[in-house]
Amino acid sequence: MDKKKKLKIDPVLLAAWLLAAVSAFFVHPDNDYLSYIDFRSLGILWSLMVIIQGLKENSVFERIAEKLLAKVKGFRQLVLVLVFLCFFSAMLITNDVALITFVPFSIMILINCSKKDAIIPVVVLQTVAANLGSMLTPIGNPQNLYLYGLTAMSFVKFVSCMLPYTLMAAALLIASVMIMKKDDAAVFAGDDFHIVKHFGSRIQVITESDPVAGDEHYSVCDSPWHGLKDTA
Repeated sequence: MDKKKKLKIDPVLLAAWLLAAVSAFFVHPDNDYLSYIDFRSLGILWSLMVIIQGLKENSVFERIAEKLLAKVKGFRQLVLVLVFLCFFSAMLITNDVALITFVPFSIMILINCSKKDAIIPVVVLQTVAANLGSMLTPIGNPQNLYLYGLTAMSFVKFVSCMLPYTLMAAALLIASVMIMKKDDAAVFAGDDFHIVKHFGSRIQVITESDPVAGDEHYSVCDSPWHGLKDTA
């Protein structure tokens, strides 16, 4: 029963194994099989995943976002910060990790500042931004890493090749934010919301103050945005 459950949970892995088995009938196994594996790219990807997981476990990305959001005054500024957090972070931590980290964070921020109607357009822009920003560097996404190893380009040459397209993408993202409905009302700037997490600890406490009611809510989480307990 447990084995069947595991197969259902990870259908991509199952499909990969099946396709690998089928391919063996067309390209028969021999001593050259090991040479098909790009150990260099896999090693870089594994190292990147380990480093990113360590940073995520200690809420490094969320703390950076907090510092940036503390300077925000208007709605468009808020959207720009949330979108370009994904754009720039995807260059270093891959587009998938950028979205997993900052989309839940953004939804919580927008709900907190009574901007629920902006959630869908902001998340769409974040998704576009993460995918466009990740194209600049070899570690932005696995496809880039593969091409980087295949072409044997230097890091500087790879970045310089992709830089014009990245700058154009950034300009289009800014234009997309600028055409959003202007709202001069003050937005949540992060003073009543903060993250408390000890170094190396999986437990994270998110506190949110209510200046009107004069009380404070906190959530104890096992991972950044999946609450296990909410107490007033």
